[in-house]
Amino acid sequence: MEYISLSIINLRTNKENALATNQIYLNKSPEFQRCYEAWDDKLRTRFIESIILNRATNPIWTVLNEDNDSEEILDGMHRITTALSFLNNEFSTNKNYLLSLDPEKYNKKTFNDLDSDDKAKIRNYNFIFNKLDSSYRKDLNKLKDMYEILNRSSKTLNDYEFNKVILNPFYDIISKHKELFIKSNFFSKIKDARGNIDTELIEMIVLSFQLPNCWSSINSLKEEWIKNSFGETSEEVISYIKNNGENLENKLLYMSKIISIFYQRNLFSRDTKTFKKFFLPYKFIVSRCCYLIKGYPLFNRISDNIIENFRKEILVDEIQSNLNCNSRNAIFQKKLIEKIDGIIENELNTDGIKRTYDKKTILEKLCEQKNMCPECNLIIKDCDDYEGDHIMPWTAGGPTIPSNLQILHKRCHELKSAF
Repeated sequence: MEYISLSIINLRTNKENALATNQIYLNKSPEFQRCYEAWDDKLRTRFIESIILNRATNPIWTVLNEDNDSEEILDGMHRITTALSFLNNEFSTNKNYLLSLDPEKYNKKTFNDLDSDDKAKIRNYNFIFNKLDSSYRKDLNKLKDMYEILNRSSKTLNDYEFNKVILNPFYDIISKHKELFIKSNFFSKIKDARGNIDTELIEMIVLSFQLPNCWSSINSLKEEWIKNSFGETSEEVISYIKNNGENLENKLLYMSKIISIFYQRNLFSRDTKTFKKFFLPYKFIVSRCCYLIKGYPLFNRISDNIIENFRKEILVDEIQSNLNCNSRNAIFQKKLIEKIDGIIENELNTDGIKRTYDKKTILEKLCEQKNMCPECNLIIKDCDDYEGDHIMPWTAGGPTIPSNLQILHKRCHELKSAF
């Protein structure tokens, strides 16, 4: 246990200042911490009041990170961040929430507005620090256990925050691509706090895999997928990400493209009320398209037809009654996903989905063209590389039939495909 004043904490939380004064850097927001969400006026005013009155507060817990030569805050991030914010004049007190101090004297006071005595009280206020050794940083399972003891015994953590210690490599992938979805406005009605948007993206990833026959809720589906995919130790998480991280990233990129196309073709409403009403079907549609439609070219080819059917059969006010459901519970969600899957699969099973021409058809067409490349009007020699090409592009709905085939030099085909 160690007592550290707020002024020293202020110095040590700045990495350059800590190094310059030969102090150990104090990292108040390590990677395993939940996202900082500023306290409201009531909480922060009463916390500053406690500091001025020199009241005891709960200890700050840190863990030593030998690799970075730093101490990382495990519990107490919000208290330290709030105290430093006030010290640096980032907010003022509110008289409506003071319990012991003179409301008029301390109303709308920043740190610089206080008298010298109060400034000294704040600078010299001692926080109690309990320090954990580096074994907790090296063993993330051990760190997770301590994180649970400290946090779940005080303010309740949501599942996203609680799992961050172990699942951080997975969360890093989500965070890396989250901005694509935020820019698209797909999550514009969701506050990006305490992992809310990240959790939505995780659910969409889960729904973009093959689903089990039995599940009781989206949340239980997510928990089961996380357990089966990542296991229960940091080593298992790292192994899964090593083998599957690229696939997860590709799914996120693919879903962001799907969302962009659906916005361009007005499947997703830009009216706030309508978007909120249909957000669940929107989310399911994107996820199931990602799972069932293998690749962007195929998606682009069938998107017009599935959009039309989604409008007629899914995005309607009567969808709940059409599925014979009394509420939007798990039964409704299952039936909705089955309906969406049916629309996609029906389109995939229609004639004309075949994309490539066989060798026999290509040779017959080359003979029919008298070995002439229609793109450059030069002869295709025996030593030249050549390829079959859809006259009406396959991605635009062009059928894979002989009348829609032309044979081009490989270089001509590549140039044509680039535009």
